[in-house]
Amino acid sequence: MKRICRFLCSIILLLSAHSLSAQNMTYSVVHNESARDVNFEILGKVGANYLVFKNISWKNILQVFNANMVELSNERMKFVPERIVNADFITYPDYFLMVYQHKKNTVLYCDAVKLDANGQKIGEVINIDTTRVGMQSGTEIYSTIFSEDKKNILIYKLHEKNERLHVVTKLYNPDLQLLDSTRSVIDFNDRREVFSPFQIANDGTIFFTKETKPGSRENIAELEMVTNKPKSNEFKATAINLDKKYIDGVQIKIDNLNNNYIINSFYYPEKRGSSIEGLFSAVINKETYSVKTMFNQFGDTLRAKINRSKNSRYAFDNLFLKNIFVKRDGSYLLVAEDFYSQSTGNNNSWNRWDYMYGNPYSFNNDYYYWNSPYYRYNRFNSFNNNRSTRYYNDNILVMSIDPSGKLNWNNVILKSQTDDDDDSFISYGTMNAGAEIHFLYIEKERNSQIISNQSISTYGKLYRYPTLKSREKGYLFMPRLSKQVGPKQMIMPCVYRGNICFAKVDF
Repeated sequence: MKRICRFLCSIILLLSAHSLSAQNMTYSVVHNESARDVNFEILGKVGANYLVFKNISWKNILQVFNANMVELSNERMKFVPERIVNADFITYPDYFLMVYQHKKNTVLYCDAVKLDANGQKIGEVINIDTTRVGMQSGTEIYSTIFSEDKKNILIYKLHEKNERLHVVTKLYNPDLQLLDSTRSVIDFNDRREVFSPFQIANDGTIFFTKETKPGSRENIAELEMVTNKPKSNEFKATAINLDKKYIDGVQIKIDNLNNNYIINSFYYPEKRGSSIEGLFSAVINKETYSVKTMFNQFGDTLRAKINRSKNSRYAFDNLFLKNIFVKRDGSYLLVAEDFYSQSTGNNNSWNRWDYMYGNPYSFNNDYYYWNSPYYRYNRFNSFNNNRSTRYYNDNILVMSIDPSGKLNWNNVILKSQTDDDDDSFISYGTMNAGAEIHFLYIEKERNSQIISNQSISTYGKLYRYPTLKSREKGYLFMPRLSKQVGPKQMIMPCVYRGNICFAKVDF
């Protein structure tokens, strides 16, 4: 009987592997739109259509495809002002919401609108908020997030003025009806204090962290979790004990199923001048605020896997946390990537501190990586004409953390990628297949692109699937900017003869 079971399991695994290897690519039409000029966001599937938002210079365009990637429309959104500062999107089965910022004279406007699967307005544009800014200011002030079930949409403002941080939050339902709002002003030292991006739970509770550094160029020594429940103007702060250790770049996640808040960061033994020693994790119960913390020190075996040079002391110093996948039992998979860059000219040295703390409110502007509920539209903006920069994206570290924050196992996907002045074609994209997480990334072979497909199971076993193959030639793919739009389906941006287009990949 056991032999029969093992045989049947082997057949199922073989069929699963075959189904994933027999992928099919369907390409969209290629317009004369230079990839260097296009910022875009893949919205995903709305109704029976697939939608992509594109910003080209001052034009805002919505591209609509049917199930076969046949273009139904590629028209300018005339109701959206020219030269918007930022746009965020929330998709639902039959419609989507667009929240965008635009500036007129010295006033920054945040507006929202509801649209159908063809990009047509449903109702009128709603003004969310306005802020008076300087004439030269072109930076977005508002951020948009939503809960896992998409029933709560939070639009919030962090605006620093005269060492005081003005915080405004507005909570909406999927029909853009205002449910709650708060306004507060707090003292803020932008040289020592860092705020994480906000997140919102399914019950409408706001969650973020405040990190404090002893000095402007030192690691974080104090950590607080801050929450705000709906219909309350009180922001409750809970101190997290760091046990006289130091951290950087806090990443947060709400586990709605298990009623937990999750915090992760790499930690250091000293406040300045030391190297990453391991992973700090905290799991906080959402109702009782009981805190479980764990410092997982990385061992020599992992150091040898990650390190490619003779000096293993700095093996983990280029790792950045990028994804989290929560499991039903309260454990989770945490993904980090080895990343750094080198630039010619002045200030060409790589500095982790400068990369992480460029924004006074949050350490990393690239929300796309942190398994975020939304995607920013300026994905294709990494060209730099002022100086030459070489980007390095190397190994991927996958860690399994149990419900108490303890590191159970780890595995490393070995890769080595470099590119000059543009990092859109390197790093990786992920596809969640349930029992496995697939990592898609480019490998160069004889000056041609090969899309590698490796996956890791929930038990840490690594699988290497056949590379993704295309019947067409001349397409350059950008896996890290792709978006999963179905159980085994992704929309992947690509460049053909210098112009942007999109491919639907069915696994």
